[in-house]
Amino acid sequence: MKSIVFSFVCWVVLAGSVMGGEGGGEKKVPSVRFERVQGIVEAVSPDTRELRLRLVDGSLQPVRVAGNAYVHSLRDLDERERMRDSAGMEVFQKGARVAASGLVYSDVPELVAKEVTVFGGGDEKLVYEQADWWSSQARDIADFWVRSQFGEGEIEDASGYRTDITKTGSKRPETINLQETATLSRLIYGLSSTYILNGSPRVLKAVRELVRYQRERMRVESPDGKYVYWLHALRAGRPVLPSLFSDDAGTIPLYEQIYCLAGLTQFYRITGDPEILSDIEKTVRFMDDYFWDGDTANLLEQGYFSHVHPGTLAPEDAAGQNAKKKNWNSVGDHLPAYLENLYLATKNPRFLQRLKELGILIAEHFPDAESPFVNERFDENWKPDHGYAWQQNRGVVGHNLKIAWCLTRLYHLTGEKKFLEVAKECGDEMIVYGQDGKRGGWYDVIERQPDPVTGRYELAWHDRKAWWQQEQGILANYILFAETGDKKYLDSARAGAGFYNLAYPDHDDGDVFFDVQSDGTPYLLGDRADKGSHSKSGYHNMELTYFAHLYTNLLVKKRPVVLHFAPCLDAGGSVFFVQPISLPPGKVEIASVTVGGKAFTDFDKKAMSVKLPKWQEAQLVTVTLVAK
Repeated sequence: MKSIVFSFVCWVVLAGSVMGGEGGGEKKVPSVRFERVQGIVEAVSPDTRELRLRLVDGSLQPVRVAGNAYVHSLRDLDERERMRDSAGMEVFQKGARVAASGLVYSDVPELVAKEVTVFGGGDEKLVYEQADWWSSQARDIADFWVRSQFGEGEIEDASGYRTDITKTGSKRPETINLQETATLSRLIYGLSSTYILNGSPRVLKAVRELVRYQRERMRVESPDGKYVYWLHALRAGRPVLPSLFSDDAGTIPLYEQIYCLAGLTQFYRITGDPEILSDIEKTVRFMDDYFWDGDTANLLEQGYFSHVHPGTLAPEDAAGQNAKKKNWNSVGDHLPAYLENLYLATKNPRFLQRLKELGILIAEHFPDAESPFVNERFDENWKPDHGYAWQQNRGVVGHNLKIAWCLTRLYHLTGEKKFLEVAKECGDEMIVYGQDGKRGGWYDVIERQPDPVTGRYELAWHDRKAWWQQEQGILANYILFAETGDKKYLDSARAGAGFYNLAYPDHDDGDVFFDVQSDGTPYLLGDRADKGSHSKSGYHNMELTYFAHLYTNLLVKKRPVVLHFAPCLDAGGSVFFVQPISLPPGKVEIASVTVGGKAFTDFDKKAMSVKLPKWQEAQLVTVTLVAK
């Protein structure tokens, strides 16, 4: 009892000292919180160590750089040690882009910066727009994934491939780990893209082995040889056809078949292997014959269904909420995952026609005049479905950005002005409603309609930011800038790229984080700590480095890039198409080619094609592209 009384007295004394005690005025201790902001330096006061930052959304933020602040430049993923810069306040020149993190006390508006990261002395000197920034990051991410799947030694049998990979790069226990085909293919895409940028023999060897494993163990061909489709996974070496993922359980979801082609198509870009092309074309035929809604001659009533039953292959028999539905993944994901790439690799007009048809469906059905966010799920007649499972009437920011990115790419290929108009609308809305105006980057899921009380478009569950949505935002805004010249898109891309490069690379263990909180602090609970899962593979991370390398060098900075290919023996004597991605027509061409390390002149610089020599032994090919 005495101890309780003593504790109470101590509390009263302490409270009195804070509140002011007898006869004293009330003293208030301000609350404090951590904050990070990103902006451009508008004013500097070296004597008082004060900055004024113009934030991403245009607002002003006063910052005081603490005497013990850690001031450094942004480091790429392969730069492990982050040493403090020796310079003082002179590093903060007007126009410099920086991120400041530290403490905000409730009694003053300023941020007391304990760490300041300098992205560049001005937007023309941003470190993440240097010539080799993104290709270096790609190389380091590829090293992580090759090491996690094959170890440090020789590249051998890919039967050890696993989907679930921990933060440090180790494989989850066998009892809970699947070999999912779609995530394997996504990894193949990422590694293939990195090979095109860097030409690493080890990466090429790893990709070859992963492709062999996917085709030999996960491929299903119909008895008549007409179709190819892909298993959901191997589990303890046994085939699993219907999806085990909760949203798609008991069905064949189209998006998995789509992504099973992503890696094969990018590997085909490297090799020109006709056997791989045959698998791709038979899978496209399977999707067209069993998922395409062709009951009407009116294109606007057509489109791909999202799921079919694994036994009947009928969309009306798909389980519960997935019967005869259409959605973004079933209609839109063809474009970035494989179809654009397949057209660029073959120049087959049939693939271009399908690209155009999908673009028309997206531009017609997805935008919503009543919301800044597109509709994403529909019934068979394209009536919006706002009651689906977790999504309800909510918008995924990354899908809105992906539409902006993909429709701009389709505009390059088709010249359809409607595609660019919708792309700009989606991009503009996400700058306002999806982008974090204080720190850069984009949020996750937002209610499609404003709250009836507050009038806000409120975040659905949390303020976290997923890595893949940052990719969509960075690339959508870079390509919209390249197409329109409107600086608001470049500003958004640069703010997003700054946030991404500051927050997502894991400098301790490699690769990038799945989720970070709004201020960039990694979110490491549950499978969000993992580098590999059903939802994450070596795909969006290396896809970002691939496109960002090409966009920043060819379209923003007008610098040449060198691409690497390894055509197979059967590709000899053929026309080999090397345009890596859709680009604004007439803006890029071939400057030079080498075959087997020697200069080669039989190429069409404008068509970006190389007439390979007939050979007895396949040769490596490099192509230098230049901006016009």
